[in-house]
Amino acid sequence: MVARGQKKRARQEKPHFLNPRHSKLSNHEQSMVDSEALLYIIMLKLKIEALQRKAEVFKIIKREPLHQFQDVKVEKIGEKFQVKIKSLKGDDKLINILEAFEEMGLSVAQARASCQDTFVMEAIVVPQSKDKLWSVDDMTDTLVKALYPL
Repeated sequence: MVARGQKKRARQEKPHFLNPRHSKLSNHEQSMVDSEALLYIIMLKLKIEALQRKAEVFKIIKREPLHQFQDVKVEKIGEKFQVKIKSLKGDDKLINILEAFEEMGLSVAQARASCQDTFVMEAIVVPQSKDKLWSVDDMTDTLVKALYPL
């Protein structure tokens, strides 16, 4: 029953100029059918080209490392660090960043986060002890890894 309905829809969706009942047409009618067929072919070609462009963009995005779509900036201000993160939205970004702060022995003194269109976070973090001091580069690398864990 379902297959019969699908076949009927497929026949209805087929352009009418592909219908075999048009085999006995006048020259004028045949010319119109040829024009419609040509327009249909052009339309299909444009659809194919659009899909190919989308596929190419997808391949580029897939090939590029994810970290190229992010921005992690760490700046040392006295004893504190100012952290600014902008990244693609995704699961557990905030949790991963907070866990990274904890693993580095940093306390969050102030933070603001948003994930409306992209994940954005600004924070002021303070070392919990002076035993282990992190460099800006090491902290940046750790946060990048926290954004995109393997």
